[in-house]
Amino acid sequence: MIDKLKCRYSIKNLCQRLKCSRSGYYDWIALGKPKYKSYNEAINKIILDQYFKDKRQGIERLQMNIKKVHGLILTRYSVYRYMRLNQVQSIIRKKKFRWGARPHIKIPNLLKRDFTTERPNEKWSIDISYLFCKERILYLCAIKDMYDKSIVSYKISRFMSHDFVLNTVKMAISDVPQHQRLGLIIHSDQGAQFTSQVYSNLLKENNIKQSASFKGSCVDNSPIETWFSSLKSECVYLNDKMSESEMILKVEDYIKYYNEERLQKKIKELAPIQYRKQALSRFFI
Repeated sequence: MIDKLKCRYSIKNLCQRLKCSRSGYYDWIALGKPKYKSYNEAINKIILDQYFKDKRQGIERLQMNIKKVHGLILTRYSVYRYMRLNQVQSIIRKKKFRWGARPHIKIPNLLKRDFTTERPNEKWSIDISYLFCKERILYLCAIKDMYDKSIVSYKISRFMSHDFVLNTVKMAISDVPQHQRLGLIIHSDQGAQFTSQVYSNLLKENNIKQSASFKGSCVDNSPIETWFSSLKSECVYLNDKMSESEMILKVEDYIKYYNEERLQKKIKELAPIQYRKQALSRFFI
């Protein structure tokens, strides 16, 4: 249709009208204008084999892992098409956001949803999440670097105490030399642990700038919130009724997997620790 009408109308308008992408149209031309999409059994096997290694993978991560393992570059649509033919899909999580925006009086919101960074240890995101076990509720406090997406430090506790949060921050500080975190901002929500004087004092003692979300607006701290969402959908929700020890082991294994193996498009198709090491060697040698 587009090929027939391109003399009368622009390709851009035709693609918009027919709800297809221009890149897809040009790919079709490059393939010699075939009447039907060809089916390749070898590609189908590669996609299925890679998918069944880790069913948490979506289209983008399958695409990146196939490129890494097999050196084969597939389009997003190709991966999607073969997944649909085989009736397989990644785990889908529903995202729920509250969009409140009541300002906090004491602590400034230094980020204002600007999560862009130029180097590691420029902006950190911290929060606490619940882990529901058979026996009790556990609490996970984690810090994520907004530059390389890595989990810098974390703690799991039975109690949501001030020390629980302080120890998470202290671990991150001890693992990152002071010259690598000059001008660091750490952003949190307005939970009691993050608005306490003892927390503020710890940050001041280590020359870390404190930032907090507007009240009721979890989007302001979305870097760590989205990571918690991935943890729950790719790990916790896949294992029902875990004991306390099982939960701790699963979460620790996932964090190791996330940091060292889980490829991400936004960081050049690398795992967070790989990207972090490369950046640290550039900025701090």
